[in-house]
Amino acid sequence: MIMVPENIKTSQKLEQILLNFIDVLRINILMVDSNGNPILVPKTSGYGFYGTAQWGVLQYLGTPEFLKKFKKEEYYLKSVDNFGFQNFALPIPTGESDDIGYLIVGPVILNKPLEQAGYQAISQELNLNFSDFLECLSEVRVVTFNSLKSILDLLSELSRYALRMNTTKNTQPVPEKTQTPSNLSVFQNLLDLSMALTQAECGSIMLLDKITNELSIQVFKGIDLQKLRNVPVKLGEGIAGLAAQKKESFVINAEHSNNRISHLLKKPDLKCALVLPIINDNKEILGVMNISTRQATSRLATHSQQMLKSLSKITSGAINSFL
Repeated sequence: MIMVPENIKTSQKLEQILLNFIDVLRINILMVDSNGNPILVPKTSGYGFYGTAQWGVLQYLGTPEFLKKFKKEEYYLKSVDNFGFQNFALPIPTGESDDIGYLIVGPVILNKPLEQAGYQAISQELNLNFSDFLECLSEVRVVTFNSLKSILDLLSELSRYALRMNTTKNTQPVPEKTQTPSNLSVFQNLLDLSMALTQAECGSIMLLDKITNELSIQVFKGIDLQKLRNVPVKLGEGIAGLAAQKKESFVINAEHSNNRISHLLKKPDLKCALVLPIINDNKEILGVMNISTRQATSRLATHSQQMLKSLSKITSGAINSFL
């Protein structure tokens, strides 16, 4: 069992965010200090090689060897073991010269796993029990590079913010500009991750102006800028306005039978779309996320209800970390 040092304060809000991500993504996420000692380990059984791992980098967790297994790549560190499993360490800066620690994400398999015979050969070479290995292997998530980058981008920003706010020695109130995500990067990362998880081609996030009670697109992806009609939508108008007013999500596909929205559909070529209100902890509406696909075989079209639940968890955790 991994013990968390008592002298290091951790954020309950950040832990809940990580739990949401773990539950949705089925990928282990934990936090270590700058020496590689665990400081925040969400209470979950974990996926694949975790905790009592006999393989890969996690077996070194809490030892001086742990972070030595990672190599610098872009804004993160990466470790690749003998089986090709990858773990990522996201630095969490405090605004000072040193990083306060790292967010560890993994292990994952990038793009495609080896054939079973390949894993068996490596297991024999390392004198490992192959049956036990296969049991853990079934839980290791296979991800594309784009999905992985979206996950790392959003987690990096959220963890940096949440931990910085939790560990700061400044007792003054947090400045107004950091109390709400006025920086649109968190919304862009959230949209990127949502589209990667659902294999959607188009998406946007509309934010609510509390003075005018109108929604307008603030970030988008997969939409031609010249064709973007960013006309403000009042609460209750259109599908997005109705979702915001009712604080209700909508799944729109060829089999929809919701009389409240059927007359509002204007894009019959869409195979599936999700309209998801973005709500804070106080049940206040912040905006609406819209994602859609024209491909009948995308995950969005074939697993829309499950995707809706997953995105709701991630959206809630992401947005509320800034409030």
